[in-house]
Amino acid sequence: MTRTIRNSSRFSAALILLLAITRSVGSDAGALPSNGPALFSKFKAESQVSTPTCVANLKRPNGQCIIPRGGSTAAASDSVLSNTAESLKMVGIVGAWLTVCEGISKTAQEFWAEAERTKFLLAGAVAGIVSRTFVSPLEVVATGQMVRGGNKGMIRELAEIFQNEGVKGFFKGNGANCLKVAPTRGVQFFAFESFKKRLVVWKKSSMGLPEDADIVLHPIERLIAGGFAGMVASSMVYPIEVVKTMLTMYPGKYNGITAAFRGVINEVGYKGLYAGLAPTLVAMFPYVGVEFMIYETSKIALETLLQERSIERGDSSEGMEVSLPIIISLGLGALAGAAAQTSAHPLDVIRKRLQVQGINGNPVLYKNTFDCFSGVAAKEGMGALYRGLGPACVATIPGTGIAYITYEFMKRVLGLSSV
Repeated sequence: MTRTIRNSSRFSAALILLLAITRSVGSDAGALPSNGPALFSKFKAESQVSTPTCVANLKRPNGQCIIPRGGSTAAASDSVLSNTAESLKMVGIVGAWLTVCEGISKTAQEFWAEAERTKFLLAGAVAGIVSRTFVSPLEVVATGQMVRGGNKGMIRELAEIFQNEGVKGFFKGNGANCLKVAPTRGVQFFAFESFKKRLVVWKKSSMGLPEDADIVLHPIERLIAGGFAGMVASSMVYPIEVVKTMLTMYPGKYNGITAAFRGVINEVGYKGLYAGLAPTLVAMFPYVGVEFMIYETSKIALETLLQERSIERGDSSEGMEVSLPIIISLGLGALAGAAAQTSAHPLDVIRKRLQVQGINGNPVLYKNTFDCFSGVAAKEGMGALYRGLGPACVATIPGTGIAYITYEFMKRVLGLSSV
């Protein structure tokens, strides 16, 4: 399409040039003598001389010029040269502009066609923002119960938040949460897909299979890929997780995300931005690993089953992709999220306890992850390590489901596929 536009523009410019020359010559045709091509050739040669006495050297017997310099023929020559120059300039400008536009368009198309990493990051980021905003009220309640403790029910917590802070209380810390979850989910999905592809390449190489051979990853391999993906993503955005906890627990103290960053640094130093990182990394391996493993393993099994039944009915042929209904994908995501949250919840409680100690007057009670784990279990019982699991699961179940259906939708939009 771009090449056609460029050729048409060049043809139009050439036509303009031809018309300009024709009009200039035609308008003064009567000023030319009638003795044919030879005299016209002389006129063309003489018109290029800087200061001629007579045009085409045409003189009367007494030596007087028939057409003095500056006459109609000279004007015609100047007009021809002027129009020619302008037309050539236009051809050059149009050609250069089309070349630049074509280069920019081609570069953008090539980048977008090959930018698989960018697309996975974008798909994961959108999925994280949509899902986390949807379940923000439940996230607020879960965070409060994990940090403060207590035995208030979820409905009572929600009612108190609404009574004291209004609707905005359900979304306190959501800005920081989205700022955290967008890169976290983006990196998680991107890293997960990258690790899976590396596993596939390694398995083909170790088994001596060709590059186009079909390889199916085992559930344990998906768990390992998801676990490392979760650790990589969490380590990259952990300071934002600390800020989100501060904004959720103390909404009136900090005037925005930047103020919360400065507040944490002023109170406990830069190390406060990484308080609780160790249990987070430990928790992320089973949390994200279990989530990805359960979702993808179940999804692939159901798609294979639906495809086999569709082939038996004659509705499709072998090799055709079968997409799960949205409600099924939502259910699988919810199941994966609930299992992941339950497996990693004790470490999540420890992480949040470590994040808030030493800030806003909270005492420093624990030295490290193991000290916090044993201290909470000894003082409050093992049940304290699962406090907040109810609202956390209630938030995780729809949140993870929404994240996965959003991710699948973005994959279809961006033309992505998984192994």
